[in-house]
Amino acid sequence: MEPTTDPSAAKLLADRVIIVIDDDTSLLTLMSTYLRRAGATVHVAANGRDALGLLESLDDAATSVHAVLCDLRMAGGSGMELYRQLNQSMPWIVPRMIFATGDVDGEDVRSFLDECCVRVLAKPYPLADLKRILVELPPIT
Repeated sequence: MEPTTDPSAAKLLADRVIIVIDDDTSLLTLMSTYLRRAGATVHVAANGRDALGLLESLDDAATSVHAVLCDLRMAGGSGMELYRQLNQSMPWIVPRMIFATGDVDGEDVRSFLDECCVRVLAKPYPLADLKRILVELPPIT
């Protein structure tokens, strides 16, 4: 499936830095391509451990991150583990996290979602839903 970009998305996501974290390379490619075509600067990671290092590097470089789109279940560090680590080390990024999962009914996932009150997209989700959530995030000040 080739991602498409409508003109309104390009204007709304220009100059935004977005992190995409997923162990599924097809989804990682689809999301990063869509967001780049919409004008965003995109950084990718294949798991929570790699994402933590990436976010720390961007923070050290004083790069403001508009959003983090993260899969919940991944080998090498889940989205749930990453959320908990970031809540301790970089709490300002936590409200900018958007989770995606194909398992909204798993007990650990349901418990996490109830506890943390995070934004969630159930896979497969329409790109329009992702764009809407990204646009709703407040600008970084």
